[in-house]
Amino acid sequence: MTTDTRDLVIPAGHARMWRMRAGQRVSIAQTEGHQVGDFIAFNAADLTEFLSPSHTRRCIHRYLVGKGHTLYTNHREPIVEIVEDTIGVHDILAAACDPYRYRRDFGVENHRSCRMNFVEALAEHGVPDWRVPDPVNLFQNSPVLPDGTYASAASLAKAGDYVTLLARMDLIAACSACPQDLAPTNGGRLSDLVVRLDAPAAAR
Repeated sequence: MTTDTRDLVIPAGHARMWRMRAGQRVSIAQTEGHQVGDFIAFNAADLTEFLSPSHTRRCIHRYLVGKGHTLYTNHREPIVEIVEDTIGVHDILAAACDPYRYRRDFGVENHRSCRMNFVEALAEHGVPDWRVPDPVNLFQNSPVLPDGTYASAASLAKAGDYVTLLARMDLIAACSACPQDLAPTNGGRLSDLVVRLDAPAAAR
């Protein structure tokens, strides 16, 4: 990974937002391993355009993504490209965890969730929960089974594993260190993620 970076820690169970210029790179890295990072991004000039897993699936004809794949917006424009990937296991099928999931599936109220984490992280932009797009679930292990179902399994990511994304447009991004501790998703323990953001080329 590049050494000309600015680090941002995403505390376990919370989310952080940052901005990127077209051509800038960001790496999202594990600290302890097994931690899923829900990632979303918006066109900085138009928040009604955003990274869309469903449009990405159609554009690249895949439901598995990794190094070399471009991710697309709801306008079918490229927004980020995966240029480095030490794990190669991510999910673009599942919605972000939300209060409804914790209530319906676990009988729990007031549990932190990725959806509400994004509302917090994007507060300056006034994005309500219903406008938070579905994420790309970095490091999430949701294998599709032969009978057409898919499982929720522990992330395979180890400490130090990372994904590097190249911005294909000026964008606003956010990542949630998923707070799911009632399913195997994060290996039974939440941990921080580290965002390593390259300096813009003009600032180097």
